[in-house]
Amino acid sequence: MKKSLIFLFLLLIAINFVSAQDLLSDLLNTLDESMVILSAIFIISFILLFFSLNKTLFKREKNNSMAAIISIVLAFLITYGINKSGFDVSGFFFNIGISGETFSTIIPFVILAGIIVTIIFLKSKSLFVFGGLLIFLSFFIYAKTLFIVIGIILLVVGIFLNLKKKKEEKGINIRLGRP
Repeated sequence: MKKSLIFLFLLLIAINFVSAQDLLSDLLNTLDESMVILSAIFIISFILLFFSLNKTLFKREKNNSMAAIISIVLAFLITYGINKSGFDVSGFFFNIGISGETFSTIIPFVILAGIIVTIIFLKSKSLFVFGGLLIFLSFFIYAKTLFIVIGIILLVVGIFLNLKKKKEEKGINIRLGRP
């Protein structure tokens, strides 16, 4: 049952992307370079802060929500500070010898690596991060509805998976005689 739902979901996504390749191309062209760079800075700083806080200050706690909240706030402040200071990130990389073409090639790989690391460490909770991030990014781009719909779908799937996981854990605890 689970495999068929995943296959159906992937099929629907593939149909939408095949029929709307121009839409995807137009969507990527509407993204501003500075917004992509600032988003990458936010994601990278969030990941670094979250895992460093998780391994040091909040190591003994089972709840990662404090580390996540503090990481989100600090990552937002870092990104906001870089944006408000007028620091030219693309000019910075050009000054150290990385051209704009190379930088445009490297950024998607950095974002992909951040996505992979987030999925590996957060597992099913990464759907909440990506869903919220897509909804947040929808405020800054022209094609809002696509990002909002995909974000809501990710949030709903994340809620469904977490409820299913809690139900399975509760079933295991009942079979073991734990309350």
